[in-house]
Amino acid sequence: MSEYYLRLNALSRPKKVEITAEQFEDIRCAVNIQVESLYIEQKYDFVMENYLEFEDSILRCGLVDMLIGGRDRKEFNANTALFNRRIMNLLTAYKTYDDTHLQHFNRIFQRDREVLRKAKSSLSQEFDGRVGYWMIPKIRNYVQHQGFPIHGSAYGSRWVKDSHGIERNRYTVNLYISPDELSDGKFNLEIRERFARMRKKVDLKFLIRDFMEGFSAAHVRNREILTERLEWSSEFISSVIQDFLLATGYRSSVALSAFSSDDRLSVAHFANEQRLYLVRKNTVLTRLTDRYISNELESKDVDLGG
Repeated sequence: MSEYYLRLNALSRPKKVEITAEQFEDIRCAVNIQVESLYIEQKYDFVMENYLEFEDSILRCGLVDMLIGGRDRKEFNANTALFNRRIMNLLTAYKTYDDTHLQHFNRIFQRDREVLRKAKSSLSQEFDGRVGYWMIPKIRNYVQHQGFPIHGSAYGSRWVKDSHGIERNRYTVNLYISPDELSDGKFNLEIRERFARMRKKVDLKFLIRDFMEGFSAAHVRNREILTERLEWSSEFISSVIQDFLLATGYRSSVALSAFSSDDRLSVAHFANEQRLYLVRKNTVLTRLTDRYISNELESKDVDLGG
């Protein structure tokens, strides 16, 4: 006959608190909800970090161009290769999220079809009105089977007036994709015709930022779907810990586990705490196509004192 109990997973002989098979399975369910939700959040974080590396690489190359400049074609080609790697890493991270997030929802909600429909539509509803969100997955398919995402780049500088009306020399790095090249890809006729109607070159930074706005909004909707289950899971695990402490008189639940004859479950909030950290870290992205980073001087005036 199987035995189910709670005890600290320690080297000494700690006290045991017996539980029922049903309670053990409830613990398994609560732990599973937190772990699977963390996996979803971690995969979103992978996308965010790859996007950050992409933007950071552009800024750094712009700075090097301003400070050094006049470099040969080999160095510009090396920069293009760097940008291509960053974009390919970003697209791969997104594909991992897109391919697996429904599996995590399946395990959390026991294949509830209505929940799966909502989770699936969270991503697909961003297609309307977002050319970047529509186009970037197509670019990923093109990269996987044919070529690279960057078909051109431009390093430039021009004098512009800042917020104080003072002229500054602004340096930029722009990346482009050619719909003409994509139209020759392995896409259906409708997609090829849509590419053909676009300009000869399209700002790749805009497409990626528009894509990230849409993907971020979709992920936040997925977070909302998980909220009720996560609240139950957190409250249930807290109650299990509290009941164990009351029954044993212990003051700490570190290393608390639920045991059966052939299984052990860690009873803790570690997965949920890590997930909450990532939620706070990765807030929703808005208006990325309307914002940019500037390192311009606030003023050249320096007060040297008396």
